Amino acid sequence: MKFFLLTVGLALIGTIQAIEHIYPQKDVVVEKLSGGWYLRQLVSTMDFPRNLLLIDIKEVDITPQGDLELVIARRTENCVEKKILVKKTEKPAVFEIDVPSEHDLHTLTMVKTDYDNFTLVCLNMDSLEKKACAYFVRRIDEQKGMEEFKKILLTFPMPYTVTDFLPEDMCHI
Repeated sequence: MKFFLLTVGLALIGTIQAIEHIYPQKDVVVEKLSGGWYLRQLVSTMDFPRNLLLIDIKEVDITPQGDLELVIARRTENCVEKKILVKKTEKPAVFEIDVPSEHDLHTLTMVKTDYDNFTLVCLNMDSLEKKACAYFVRRIDEQKGMEEFKKILLTFPMPYTVTDFLPEDMCHI
């Protein structure tokens, strides 16, 4: 009986560990990310500085070095526009963002995108305490990618916060 309980326990642990990992998308073509993106849904651990992802992306440009230059509209009372540089790493789906106001370096991972409708990204994906994932769409009413985003929610340790954004919440880009 003890052996049976041990076997069941180990099987459950293996299943939970398999669910708890998010994998980056392979073969990211950064040129296809050009254009605007609206934040549709955000999930974050309680210790994550949520304001880092409360943005709509007005434009994605590629620098000669292959980095991404983002023109963002930060969701404040007035939607403030700002440029940020997202630097490529040796991994094709992983980028670095230096946030001077946070005195911190964050990793941005492209989890999944179809380039035309949605993209799913995570900041600090490997951290249990301070991570966040966002579901961005090209059109405000887009629903493609929502099922994949729900799978990401299963990987978050408790407690976490999920926020849905309505069209009236968005910066009009």
